[in-house]
Amino acid sequence: MSPALSLSASGAPGSPGCWRAGERLWLAAGLVAVVLLTYQGALRVPLSSDARFLTYQNELVRAPDGLFHFWTRDVFEGAETHGTTYRSGYYRPVLNSFFWIEYRWAGTRDALYNLSEVVLHGLNAFLVLLLVTGLTRSRTAGLVAGALFAVHPVNAFAASEPAARGDLLFATFYLLALLVFQRALEREGRLPWAHLAGVSGLYALSLLSKEMGVTLPATLVLLVVLAHARSGGPLSRITWTAPAWALLAVYLAWRFLILDLDPGRMGYADAHGRVALLVATLKTLPVHVVRLAAPLSPGYPELNPELVVVVGRGVGDPLLWLALALGASLCAAVWAWRGMPGPAFWAAFFVVTYSPLLRTENIAGTLDTSVILTQERWIYLPAVAFFAVVGMVVARVGERTRRRWTVPVGVAALATLLAWESSVHAGKHEDPFARLRRLYAIPEVHLSRFELANRALLYAHWVALRAGDVQEAEERARTAVGLVPDSPITAHGLADILARRGRWPEVRALLQPWMAPTPEFLAATRASNFRVYDDWNRINPEVALLLGRAQGWLGELAEARRLLCEAGGRGVAPERVADAVREIPALAGSLTCGPEPPDPPGG
Repeated sequence: MSPALSLSASGAPGSPGCWRAGERLWLAAGLVAVVLLTYQGALRVPLSSDARFLTYQNELVRAPDGLFHFWTRDVFEGAETHGTTYRSGYYRPVLNSFFWIEYRWAGTRDALYNLSEVVLHGLNAFLVLLLVTGLTRSRTAGLVAGALFAVHPVNAFAASEPAARGDLLFATFYLLALLVFQRALEREGRLPWAHLAGVSGLYALSLLSKEMGVTLPATLVLLVVLAHARSGGPLSRITWTAPAWALLAVYLAWRFLILDLDPGRMGYADAHGRVALLVATLKTLPVHVVRLAAPLSPGYPELNPELVVVVGRGVGDPLLWLALALGASLCAAVWAWRGMPGPAFWAAFFVVTYSPLLRTENIAGTLDTSVILTQERWIYLPAVAFFAVVGMVVARVGERTRRRWTVPVGVAALATLLAWESSVHAGKHEDPFARLRRLYAIPEVHLSRFELANRALLYAHWVALRAGDVQEAEERARTAVGLVPDSPITAHGLADILARRGRWPEVRALLQPWMAPTPEFLAATRASNFRVYDDWNRINPEVALLLGRAQGWLGELAEARRLLCEAGGRGVAPERVADAVREIPALAGSLTCGPEPPDPPGG
């Protein structure tokens, strides 16, 4: 086999597209260090509710035998939601198992889960470096791609939010599988059974970490085609991908024919026709590409918050024409195998790994069925293609320029700027002021009633109250309740402001229906608020705490004690419960609750 056919980063020392073992160790350590430096501020951020539901507020994660139960359950099975089920329709047992193992040493220490997230992202950047180095046969291209992947703000959410662990974990196994398959393509002689078995095992781990790993068999085919286009490698090696395709068939049968998991529907298909949805999902493409090419506005919860994909805006929507232009460019690049096999491969890689995002009904978390979500973390793997192409361009420029020192200096300056943007961007999805700015950046006509209510509540609590204008805060909160009367979040938002004014009977009246809602009540409410189960799961600890305070001030001391203890059991910080007890004179500053569950060994 010609040395030019080598697709891996493991060739002879000193040859193009390879790294010595010692160099790899330093590169891995360096990328992890860069990522830790970039996201050091995120290490101290408390876990979001989804992250807690997946980790230490999950009964199966805490259970010694929980590892054996994940393989037939929803990814959020076991989440402690105190009376309601938290279902996503997603099946990710390897992700659950990863958290089960991590809980054994991290316990309830949020910083350790954040640290694992950041380190895993750094290791993925190293895998990207190896993959791009091998496929482009250029160390420069690999270094640039790995470095940009590590520090680009489009990856900030995934790199710093443990709730997005699935996005990182499936990519880890996916990239490893590609590297092993590359090595198999280098071998001469007998069929490389060991390598193909390794690829199949890694594919299973990727697919069972997150559903987006489903595309791996198609990407393996692309590697074979790339080898053929470059150096005449036999196309018959496409048969080497057969184990992966067979594994996919087994997975689909197990997941959709045997397991009884509700796949979840977000109502897009019920609200819109197929053509309108197809056009809208195509418009997500330029949103993601613009974020990659021009990562503006890192101080918002999402880069470029003005880019909103609205269903049915018609031919006057600029995103539609940009989507058509980008789609045509990608198709043209994909068919350029004979003249430009490298760019053709990366264009096809992007299309293949992006394709699961076109299944709109399987995307959870939307606030409005007329707006298609475009979360940054969803292109964690497809973004590799973008960084690879940038690396190839930089390598080519470096070869042709006379002042070669300008290339590394320019790349270092760009990486530093992106790292700063990423450090600013990390955690902005939890920053109330950043979320409020985003809601004012988007034209009101494109905001759902939920987003308008959220804007009113954010303004009430973080602007009006901080300015001392309690009356304005109450008026904003009442507006939110008027917009969304079918959610405990708006009820709690108004009740919190009324509590500051000492209007405890109104607080109790607002919150009592939401303290322990029956399944029948929630099912009826879901007819108008399809997110009501999610709303309740996120807010129920706060409802218990505030309602307990109200009962205490109204003289219902036994009920107050019960509710405050329950608030602590639902995850409210002990110091906040203690403050509530001290606030109510009749409780005499004391509260006795049942024993708390012990931490795991070493936790």
